[in-house]
Amino acid sequence: MQFERITVRTRDEYREAEEPYGFDWRERRFEIACILDRWYEGHLDARRMPLRYFKVKTSEGEEYILRYHELFRAWSLLVPDQPAATEEDEDS
Repeated sequence: MQFERITVRTRDEYREAEEPYGFDWRERRFEIACILDRWYEGHLDARRMPLRYFKVKTSEGEEYILRYHELFRAWSLLVPDQPAATEEDEDS
């Protein structure tokens, strides 16, 4: 799994980085149509860093997983797997 740092726009109603509504990645701007799922890691184990994850669907229908690192206040995106190159691609 590889994560890349990104900039995320969030709704901050009662706590910082509460819920994402858009993000910028690789010089593209994405609007989040809906949050499909969310989960937490490390909140019950003092030896682990507290992380929050959001599975989101963009307005274009693409799905991504965003991660918020609470200690560093940093957002990142799980880089989607790239399809394997085919022989036709290699010949081009």
